[in-house]
Amino acid sequence: MTTSGFTSVRGGQRNRLIDWLVPDESLAGLRYLSRAQLRFRVTRFWKRMFSPRQAIASILSIAFMALYLVAGLTLLSRREANDPEQLRLWLSGGMVLYALYHTVKHLWSKPSPEPDAVTWTDADRLWLGGGPVSRRTMVLREAMSSIPSSLAKTALLGVVLWRDAEFLPLLLAGVCLALIALELIRRVITHGIDALRPRERRLGCAMSLVVGLAMVVQLGIQIWQSTPPGSDPVIYVLSAMSEVGNYAGSTAIQTVAFALLPAASVASAEPWSVFGSLPPVVSLAFMTMVAIAVICVLAETLVRVDAWSAKRRIETERRRLRLMESNVASVRSLTVEFLTRPTQVTRIQRFGDWLAKCLPERHRGMSGLVVRQLQCVRRYLPNVIVSFAIPMALSLSPLLTDQTTKQWVFVIGGIALSSLLLAPPALQIDFRRDLKRMFLVRSLPLGNVAMCVGMLSVPVAITVLFQWSTLALGAWFATPSTWQTVWLFLALPSLAVVTFAVENALFLAFPHHVHAQGIAMVIRAKITFLWKGLMLAIAPIGLITYVMFCERVLPAIWVGPAAFGGTLLAVWSTAAFAGWVLVRCWRRFDPLIDTPPE
Repeated sequence: MTTSGFTSVRGGQRNRLIDWLVPDESLAGLRYLSRAQLRFRVTRFWKRMFSPRQAIASILSIAFMALYLVAGLTLLSRREANDPEQLRLWLSGGMVLYALYHTVKHLWSKPSPEPDAVTWTDADRLWLGGGPVSRRTMVLREAMSSIPSSLAKTALLGVVLWRDAEFLPLLLAGVCLALIALELIRRVITHGIDALRPRERRLGCAMSLVVGLAMVVQLGIQIWQSTPPGSDPVIYVLSAMSEVGNYAGSTAIQTVAFALLPAASVASAEPWSVFGSLPPVVSLAFMTMVAIAVICVLAETLVRVDAWSAKRRIETERRRLRLMESNVASVRSLTVEFLTRPTQVTRIQRFGDWLAKCLPERHRGMSGLVVRQLQCVRRYLPNVIVSFAIPMALSLSPLLTDQTTKQWVFVIGGIALSSLLLAPPALQIDFRRDLKRMFLVRSLPLGNVAMCVGMLSVPVAITVLFQWSTLALGAWFATPSTWQTVWLFLALPSLAVVTFAVENALFLAFPHHVHAQGIAMVIRAKITFLWKGLMLAIAPIGLITYVMFCERVLPAIWVGPAAFGGTLLAVWSTAAFAGWVLVRCWRRFDPLIDTPPE
């Protein structure tokens, strides 16, 4: 018996090469689903470009691409070209450092209860769940879905690196192949870590902590030794970037980067010495074929690691079930005792009850949002602590220099930069993690303002706690003026409000799923980085200009109060405007229309 797109009979044994290229004999349903998804995404992207609801996002995307191209063809064209060997080392070593960072991050993250969920979307389960489509095909299909985003990243990197290219098509081809290989390596690491048992995972976390601290200490010593004593913090930053580059090009890192070396050699137009006797065109063609072969090997490795990971998870689950069956008698007795025991109220729940009593009656539902977010923070507390401990250490690192005034300036800059760039990805406990639950969130009996305030309260509070803690430690050692310290304590929270309000407003105006990829996500990330960079550049200039205006126009006795109060009014007015934009975006958000498909 057959159905449309599927057959109930599987083919016999086939050649391994054909099996790799065409894993399943009955892929009509998969081909139809892939074509339908591609047509839908292209049509949806084209309609959103001309949709009034997405007009701001479309204008920002076009403006960003235009500015990016202009900057790449004008400003970047004036810099000196780097050595091809340095480009090769940076490309391969830098990606290895990213892979190491991803490994540590995934080791320390909370294990997912369903690590296979990222492979099957709702559409896949609906159309392919009952068909004879192998796991191998789905894993390769998901891995190859990163090709569009790799192409977009290649185009953006090409604008930056074209000055260093010996031959631009080779640079683009090498960068694209390296990005695809890096994505496959990342997925291999992820599937391997998901298969670890709790004891093995704890051992991996301990090893990553030791290795990470050793690397940081080594880099710190090298930066300290390579920088002249008494230098400005900027010199230390430049030395740090140089030492990271040297570390990426070291023998140890390059040895680990063996899978990325062929693509990096293609990008730098430097074939291996093995092909030295061949003409350059032929040798580079061989290098490109080697890079493609490495990608094929990584894809096969991903399939095998995924199968091993699934087998390990099944064995772990069976072991847990056998343990539960062996303890079924004791579990029953404990269950009766547990049911007769009064329910324990946690501190977070007591805090939620207290907060509900303090709030007006129409806004008491905000306490439920706060309690839910605090429970998420408690679950991922180690990740939150690590995510803010590293920025705090980096922000306070200028205190090790001998420039007292510049120490304080760089501490403030580090706090602002961390609040803008590092806090949002570390604290996604707002609208950005509830896209699949937007219908439920919409049904809560809360007004638009109360909903936005409740969603932003916990991430803003945690960011403010980080700001104040870092600022207090910096003020202890740098001893700035009292009024300046007080102003910073009052003004920096507005930066946290602006950051999370704009991040969530952009999300509501242009929503996306957590693990979404593609050209739109690359452009979105660049636009987000652009507005943050413009804010870091424009805000200090505006505040300093206002203070200078007060000094010229007002009497000396009024300059201090006017500058103090006026700048605070300006920053908090900006925060209020960002909050108003967020409320407006939430009011206009329609889960039925705006929720993108997976």
